[in-house]
Amino acid sequence: MTAICSHGVDANRWIDYFAGELDDEAGERLEQLLFECAHCAAEAERWGAVVGSAGVAIPPVITTQALGALESRGELMTENPMQPGEHSRARFPEGGRLLIHRLRGLELAGADSVNVILSTPKGTPLGRFEDVPFDGANGEVIVACQRHFGESFPADIVFEIERRAAGEVELVASYAVEHTDWL
Repeated sequence: MTAICSHGVDANRWIDYFAGELDDEAGERLEQLLFECAHCAAEAERWGAVVGSAGVAIPPVITTQALGALESRGELMTENPMQPGEHSRARFPEGGRLLIHRLRGLELAGADSVNVILSTPKGTPLGRFEDVPFDGANGEVIVACQRHFGESFPADIVFEIERRAAGEVELVASYAVEHTDWL
């Protein structure tokens, strides 16, 4: 990697900055260095180009903080808020790659972990994500569908949410989504 400048900022820190992984205070401090230190400005330009050209990997289930970071960096997305049992038709934004399904109305109080199960409307399994991020206080799981997922998944998907508490696993909700413009 790159040598650390006199301010102690290494390549990993710049990568985290451009990926939106830093808290507000740390991000603001690095922004300030862009104007104070020529070395920092050059390193930021270098690593910003690397992160930008590679595209930041976005996991399929994200935290509220990760969603905020995507919004703050100007990621073009459409939000699809849903309640349990709902069927929704959803579209990606024109020219955008993200469709955010905000799976709300979940009883997650006391949950130790949450799983998301994907299937077709007829029940054919498509995938399972275990120990996903969730907002227990607000009863929400955020799924970040990306346009290129359409190469691997059908347009109609059912998301089922499992809650694990005290060693017991319980199916708490399902949501059906028709992606009207996968590719």
